[in-house]
Amino acid sequence: MTHSIVGPPTSWERALIASLRAAYAWSVRSSERRAMHEVARMTGVVMAAHGPGVGPVTPREFAKALHGRLGLLPAIADCGDEEIADAVLLSGDCLTDVAFDLACEYAAPLGEAIDKATWMPSWTRMRAEQIQQATYSAMIGSGKQEVYVDSRKFLIEHPAVPSEADLQELVASTGALLAPNGYQPIPSDQIHHVGGGTTWWWACPTCRWPMAVTGNRVRCRYRPHTASYKIVSGAKASARPSLDRIDSGPRVATPVAQPGADAVCVETGIWRFIVVPGATELRLYRELTKLGAAVALWPDLDDYDLLVAVGITEHKVDVKEYRSARRLVDNLRGARSSIEVLLPDTHEYQFAILKDALPKSIRVTTERRFLARVRKQLKEHR
Repeated sequence: MTHSIVGPPTSWERALIASLRAAYAWSVRSSERRAMHEVARMTGVVMAAHGPGVGPVTPREFAKALHGRLGLLPAIADCGDEEIADAVLLSGDCLTDVAFDLACEYAAPLGEAIDKATWMPSWTRMRAEQIQQATYSAMIGSGKQEVYVDSRKFLIEHPAVPSEADLQELVASTGALLAPNGYQPIPSDQIHHVGGGTTWWWACPTCRWPMAVTGNRVRCRYRPHTASYKIVSGAKASARPSLDRIDSGPRVATPVAQPGADAVCVETGIWRFIVVPGATELRLYRELTKLGAAVALWPDLDDYDLLVAVGITEHKVDVKEYRSARRLVDNLRGARSSIEVLLPDTHEYQFAILKDALPKSIRVTTERRFLARVRKQLKEHR
């Protein structure tokens, strides 16, 4: 589970939040008439964070700065996090993948008047826990653990569907409880347009959400989902296009193009805060079950992620996928000693940092270490 800023944002955090909002607005300025007004408002927020006469003072100067390192903005230069200082939010007119990563961990409200810009996506103006809470409120409506698990699994397993009608049919057949307006048409930058108005999209092999389309390149916005592709057009303009893998990551099945005309997907905040970590949680659940352990998902309506039992030995596990190890350390300082923090394979590099920075009472493991421990316990139990 992922959490964002705790308490009021500091000066540099306000500048970062404003930069994320301005970057999104700049990326949609050709289709959204209110976008430049938003860039101007966020320029004012950053100017206030910088102080008089420091940093960009016009919207276009600010937009130009967002195409370079965030650390060049005076208010962010001393944030103390090299990953943030080195981040670039815009490439041409497109948001970079790192912009979504930063929004995941730092998005927060900037004030009631500013946050009335509801045309902005939720991930630019709301804390992660606000989006999670709105989604969870619907899923726990019955008060039944099994309904909650089924509803959460529904979002993770069906983050995109062919049409609204298909969505309603799936909901009716599973009994899932979903938040209102949780699904929307697939965003335009995740759709491939071909001749005659035909559109296509591709599901990420890992999280199943529509991958970003940039020219003839396709990849998931979540960087640890590493598969990248080149679009290969069909013989006819309206023919179904295919993908060629262009990276050297782990082998996965190549996604097949799906018609985009009526397709819908979960909104970006739900994808990043629920579907992305949920894909890892479900994968671990299946791997541990296959090994022979007894595993429960999200016990006590998500008090933690996995309860893993081998005989009378139980492990309470919380899976953590943070971009910033520093941010994770800050948010784990008050963690319960009864729950073990697990870093998936994609984040194993953070293990040594956490072990050095956290009190010994907070237990940290990695996917590889944890699976090895469970295998040993199962062998001994048999």
